[in-house]
Amino acid sequence: MNKIMKNNQKVDLNPIYQFAAESAKVNLSFGNTKIGRMINWSTLPGNESNMLIAKDRLLTTVPGTCSSNCNGCFKNCYARRSILQHHNAVTKPWTENTLMIRYRMEECFSDIDAQIMKANSRFYETNNPADLNYKFFRINVSGEIQSLEELEAWNSLAAKHPEMKFGIYSKNAPVLLAFFKKHGQTVPNFCINISEWHGCMSPVIEELHALGARFNVFEYNDSNLSSCELSPEEKNRFATMAKCPAVGTKDNPHPINPKTGQRWHCSDCQGCYTKTCTHRFVYSH
Repeated sequence: MNKIMKNNQKVDLNPIYQFAAESAKVNLSFGNTKIGRMINWSTLPGNESNMLIAKDRLLTTVPGTCSSNCNGCFKNCYARRSILQHHNAVTKPWTENTLMIRYRMEECFSDIDAQIMKANSRFYETNNPADLNYKFFRINVSGEIQSLEELEAWNSLAAKHPEMKFGIYSKNAPVLLAFFKKHGQTVPNFCINISEWHGCMSPVIEELHALGARFNVFEYNDSNLSSCELSPEEKNRFATMAKCPAVGTKDNPHPINPKTGQRWHCSDCQGCYTKTCTHRFVYSH
């Protein structure tokens, strides 16, 4: 067997799953108990330096899409935990999406567009908002933007579907800066949420504000963890900030939406899909 030592762990490099770009296809999901009813897209988390390992064995030889953005957060990444816990269900769709958008981008976005058209087919026949089956599209439930060309493609897809709201989270600073310098803004129904993690994006946020860019900030707050090292000043800052209503603390992990009597869904809040330039936080989850 081909094995190496990684972080004092013997890792089997013979992958559990093998995939080829030639046979990959687009895989969309259509909602879950957290985000609610919305179309969503995921790619592999991690990168070439942070490969996915389950039970001492490599999941796949395909690197994740997070480029240099794993620094400091890969160990605590919710997407990493999700794929390691449910790799039999999500490795295939996330890897195929990664291969499609990395090597067959034009075909990838054509297929995503076709699936949107199918999911909302009744609306495109009647043009009646009441017939819109899906109103939201979440980009990268797992994964990250890899290039300016990819972000431009998402922006173009949103422009083609003004009837829907598109939202994405990213901390790919070079791509974000390049996009806003080139285009000024995203289209009205495409909201970029900059993923702030312990101040890593603060310089970029300041530079984008100076450019007049319109975006939201979605900041990680680990004050709900016993390992939290935030200063009292940082905790006080979070106390004055808007928060994600869908993620609670250990005592109340799934807050209830008083309007529905059920747990909050992203589709209820819509904060990450509307360019209000809001800076909100989310508890570690």
